[in-house]
Amino acid sequence: MTFKFDAPEVAGVSARVMTPAATNVRAHAYLRVLNRLAERYTLADVTDHSPFAPYLTFDPSRGDMGLILEDERRLPVASMWVSFITAKGFIADSVPEMVLSVEPNWRGKGIGGWLIKQAVNYGRTHGWQGISVSVESESPARRLYARNEFVTQSDEGVMLRTLSPLITAVAVYCGSVMGERPEFAEAAAELGEELARRNITMVYGGASVGLMGEAASACLAAGGEVIGVMPRGLADLELVHPHLSRLELTDDILARKTRMEELADAFVALPGGMGTLEEVSEVLVRQQLGPYTGPVALYNVEDYWTPFLTALRAMEEEGFIWERYLDAIVVADSLDGLFDGFNRWANPGLKWRKGGLRNH
Repeated sequence: MTFKFDAPEVAGVSARVMTPAATNVRAHAYLRVLNRLAERYTLADVTDHSPFAPYLTFDPSRGDMGLILEDERRLPVASMWVSFITAKGFIADSVPEMVLSVEPNWRGKGIGGWLIKQAVNYGRTHGWQGISVSVESESPARRLYARNEFVTQSDEGVMLRTLSPLITAVAVYCGSVMGERPEFAEAAAELGEELARRNITMVYGGASVGLMGEAASACLAAGGEVIGVMPRGLADLELVHPHLSRLELTDDILARKTRMEELADAFVALPGGMGTLEEVSEVLVRQQLGPYTGPVALYNVEDYWTPFLTALRAMEEEGFIWERYLDAIVVADSLDGLFDGFNRWANPGLKWRKGGLRNH
């Protein structure tokens, strides 16, 4: 498994990615977790008793991740792993459980918070709904988790941090014409400006005309980065925006949609026609079937998307769409509501995978 993580913030400490072979590291670390309050268990208890067995397993192919910190002599300083297991901290199949252990003489240096940050960053970019942890109600470690936004879920000591995705680029779907209301163009320009203000890259179809051009021009004028993605056959017809940060040309419409989805962490649909409807429908389907995608928002300017939402609810009532996928759509009539929705968003989980914070 390879992934990016920050450099450790403590001098003399280095980090390496945990592997399945590090069973001994996990066993000693989990023993320290069990004995946080009293010396009740031995290493044999951890390795030989089935209640603890899930915590020693580690399988990157199912999504597990972990880090091991060592000092300059390669001696363990701390370890953390997050795994998709059914154990004491189980909440849902889509919410992995964390184990975190810091050697006593290294505590109080911010190592625990740093490790949690790495897990959160990883989870936000891999579609986790949250991270759970099992920690005794009287344990001082609860303060560390509480400072890092974990919330108590049960009397048994289970805590949960829900995760919203890390958004650095937003795909904007909208019309290549202006539409009949001036509010549409105003909203497009305001969205472009807001993306620039938040230092979020705008990904869109690359045109200089219509609402597409309004949003891109406003983002660029505000100092933002704009990536245009356009089929070669439409480059002349749709009039490529002349000031893009980057233009990518694709072979066809299908490749354009796929590339925009690859570049974006989240998706916003402004008013538009059949092309916009197709694009937003495709990412909504991807949210159900995979691969993982971030939040999908309908910017409901002048109630433009209300008829579409009514149709989706009718499909849900007839049993063709599961309610949790409609609940996951961010519907907003203001920019504050739009980005608040992104910040609160939780992945609804894939359609054909068990688990999820909510069931059908």
